[in-house]
Amino acid sequence: IGRSFIDFVHPRDRNTFASQITSGLAVPKIVNSTMVCRIRRYRGLTTGFGVKDRVVTFMPFLLKFTFKNISDDEKVIYLVIQATPFFSAFRIPNEVVAKAVPFVMRHAANGNLEYIDPESVPYLGYLPQDVTDKDALQLYHPEDLDYLQQVYETIVKEGGVPRTKAYRMMAQNGDYLKLETEWSSFINPWSKRLEFVIGKHHIIEGPANPDVFQSPMSEDEKAKAQKFRENIVRIMNEVLTKPAEVAKQQMTKRCQDLASFMESLMEEQPKVDEELRLDIQDPDHSYYERDSVMLGGISPHHDYNDSKSSTGTPLS
Repeated sequence: IGRSFIDFVHPRDRNTFASQITSGLAVPKIVNSTMVCRIRRYRGLTTGFGVKDRVVTFMPFLLKFTFKNISDDEKVIYLVIQATPFFSAFRIPNEVVAKAVPFVMRHAANGNLEYIDPESVPYLGYLPQDVTDKDALQLYHPEDLDYLQQVYETIVKEGGVPRTKAYRMMAQNGDYLKLETEWSSFINPWSKRLEFVIGKHHIIEGPANPDVFQSPMSEDEKAKAQKFRENIVRIMNEVLTKPAEVAKQQMTKRCQDLASFMESLMEEQPKVDEELRLDIQDPDHSYYERDSVMLGGISPHHDYNDSKSSTGTPLS
C-alpha cells in the first residue's frame, strides 16, 4: 500500500503498460482495455536479512483496465486493474491436448509478427509485446519448413488453407509443440500483392518441457554449456583414467623388476647345473621334462642317457 504499481511491473513491460494507460485516458469511451504483463512476485520475509539477495521472479498476468470516477465531488480518475494470472496449459511432457482454445497470429508478407492473441500465452509462453515485430518464420521447426513452404504457396494461390497437417512451433522455453492451423490472407486490391497472413492455431500436443514460461538458455549459458561438453570430450580422450594409471604403474614396476633381474643375471657367473637343478622326486618324469625345469638347461647339447646338460653352455 502506498507504493507505485509500476514498481512491480517488469522493466520490459513498463512502456507497454504506460502506453495502455495513456490510450485509455485519451479515449475515455473505451470502457475496458487489456494487456499481458509480468508482475514481480513477493519474495517473502522467511529468509531474514537475505531478502535482497534472492532472485527476483516475475509472473505473467492478464490485466484488465477500467477508469472510474470514484466520487462526483472530486474530479479524480482512478485506474482499477483486474489481474488474472497465467499458468502453463501443460502439466506433463508432450501432453496430448483434446480441447485447446484456438488463438490467432497475424504476420506481414516479410514474416514480421503484427498481432498475437492473449489466448496464446498459456500455450506458447510469449507475451505479445515480446514477439511483435519478430520474424514469425523463426518459430517454425527447421524440419517442417519444407512442408510449410508448400502451405504458403497454396495460401498465395488460393487465398488460404482450410487446415494444415500437424507441424511444430517453438514455445518460449525453446521446446516445440505440435499444432494445426487454418490459414487466411489479405490481398491488397490495388497492388494485388499479399499484405498479411492470418493463422488460427489449434494446439494438439504440448512441448517436452511443460513449463512454457521457463526461461530459455541465454547465449552465454549456451556457450558455457558447449564449453563443458568440449571439456568432457577432452577429459575422455586425454586425461588418463584411474584403471589405466594403475595399469601403467604395474607395468612400470614389472619392467623395473625384469630389468633388475636381467642385470643380476649378467653380473653373476654361470653356476654348475647341479646347483641350479630342481629337486624332483617324481621318477615318472622323463629326462627331457627334468631338463626343462633346469635354469640354464635350455641347450641343444643334451645327453638323454644321463640327463645332464653341458656345463659349458652359457645362460640364455
